[in-house]
Amino acid sequence: EHGASAFVEPGVIILILVANATVGVVTETNAEAAIEELKAYEAEVATVFRDARWFVVPAADLVPGDVVEMSVGGKIPADIRVLQLLSPDFRVDQSILTGESESVSKSE
Repeated sequence: EHGASAFVEPGVIILILVANATVGVVTETNAEAAIEELKAYEAEVATVFRDARWFVVPAADLVPGDVVEMSVGGKIPADIRVLQLLSPDFRVDQSILTGESESVSKSE
C-alpha cells in the first residue's frame, strides 16, 4: 500500500478507539449521576428497638433482627420485614425501584 491509502486502516482503528472511549466516559458519568440521585432517596437514620429501648441510629448500622419503627412519610431504611401494622392501609412509593407512578399497597 502506498500514499494515503496506507493511513485509512489505522485511521479507522483510531476513530473507533476514540468513539469507544467517548461512549465509556459518557456512560460512566451518567451512572455516577444516577447513583447520586438514588442517594437522595436513602434514609440516613432509623429508629430501632434494641436492648428493650428505642434508639435512633445511622441506617448503615442496621443489622438483621433489628426492629425498625416506620411512620407516615418516612423513608424505609433497609430491606425489612413488617411485623405489625397499626394502620389498615400501608402504601409504599417504590417508583425509584420499579418506575410505577402510583404507590403500591402492601399487606401482611
